[in-house]
Amino acid sequence: MQPIRLTHGRPGRPPAACAAFTLLELLTVITVIATLAGLIFTVSSRSRQNANKAACVSNLRQIGIAVNLFAAENDAKLPGRTSNSTGGRWPNALSGYLKDPALYAAPGDPDNWIATGADPLDNDANRTSFIMNGYNDISGISSGNFTDPDISVRLTQVQQPSQVILFGMPRAGSTHFYMDLLEGPNGNQEDVLDTEAYGNGSCYLFADGSARFILGRDHDIRLWLVDKDYALP
Repeated sequence: MQPIRLTHGRPGRPPAACAAFTLLELLTVITVIATLAGLIFTVSSRSRQNANKAACVSNLRQIGIAVNLFAAENDAKLPGRTSNSTGGRWPNALSGYLKDPALYAAPGDPDNWIATGADPLDNDANRTSFIMNGYNDISGISSGNFTDPDISVRLTQVQQPSQVILFGMPRAGSTHFYMDLLEGPNGNQEDVLDTEAYGNGSCYLFADGSARFILGRDHDIRLWLVDKDYALP
């Protein structure tokens, strides 16, 4: 009987089980990993943006409660445009009705007062993440001045509260307190208002106290009008 000989493959060549990746296999693995990383990043970014939108809507809801408390103690009046009538611009006027000034900061807003260390109650420049309706149709009708600093608007004048915006979001870097339709070369609706603060839309507070996210393409400038002759039906 001949002795059994153990073979180890060809001389100088490692066993097949220990063979190294070829260049094509290595590139394939790298491509798969990069694709998975991209998908994870996209899902993570989308989840973070959705969380920011939900938090922004929640903040606006709380500001809406503050607006109603303010109105209840001021003959149904909304905060005015100057300190002559309200003790400060709207952030200051509402501060006594908000438990936490962090509500003035929209999550995801790079210019929010928490991120920049600014004073949210500054009466000279708006350092919050929100901009208030200037009620230009009401002030223009009553005084002929569409940015009348002493205009008083009552909640009872808002005949369709679920269709009238009280607060929206300004563009990054803006210090405007009010969304004035006729101010500036194109009006604040073009130069100041940000209808896509969260990618494809922004958050709004309505006069009925509801807050919701609206796609930029669905935003209608008439939502900022109070008078029944101009506002949305």
